[in-house]
Amino acid sequence: MRGIRWGRSSEVALLLHDPGADIDAWGLLPFEIARQLEIETVAVDLPGHGLSDDPWELERLPDLLRALSAIAPAGLRFLVAAGESAIAAVEHAPEIELSGLVCLSPQIPGDGWRPPRSPRVPKLFVAGSLAGNDLDDARWLGTACGGWAVVTAYPVAERGTMLLASRWGSRLVEEIVTFLRDCRRRPARASLPIDRIKPGSLSIGHSRAPSPVSEGPGSRGGAPSEPGG
Repeated sequence: MRGIRWGRSSEVALLLHDPGADIDAWGLLPFEIARQLEIETVAVDLPGHGLSDDPWELERLPDLLRALSAIAPAGLRFLVAAGESAIAAVEHAPEIELSGLVCLSPQIPGDGWRPPRSPRVPKLFVAGSLAGNDLDDARWLGTACGGWAVVTAYPVAERGTMLLASRWGSRLVEEIVTFLRDCRRRPARASLPIDRIKPGSLSIGHSRAPSPVSEGPGSRGGAPSEPGG
């Protein structure tokens, strides 16, 4: 598999693009994560994508997630995933012991599907509000997975890593970096037994990168504003 690494650290952020894309779809995001947070950042081409060998099989995603999770056995581990990769990450979040999870345009596989609960993993769900049911799916996942989650909507039709190529791309990069920074500041709280976590104790602020519409427990979002406005 083809992969690119930025920086060196015991803390690692892993990036998995959506099927049909490749490493280049992340744009400046991995560089900015490594530069601003000073943590190791790794992005890979899925099998059969970009310069990676082997045919693409959706069923291989869980094995790939488990293999990548071994990259940082001793430090904090974050995952940024898009599309079907994001859904696979949600499904396996409890077992790969993530310190934070970012999902771009996660789409629910079908009626009757429910994710496993992962209340100890802080999550950021991002969707385009003009991209079909993506925002509804993100809101539902934010509730169904349990724990503290942020749902952010951008007024675009792009999905997955293409959100980073939209006119809101630079704002999204800063929001992801801010979310991961906040996750790093709360490792002790995130690892508490669930019966010791008080309601609201995992609230994650986004004061440095305000998003067009951000939702948390009990919030109603806000009116979008144009980039730079």
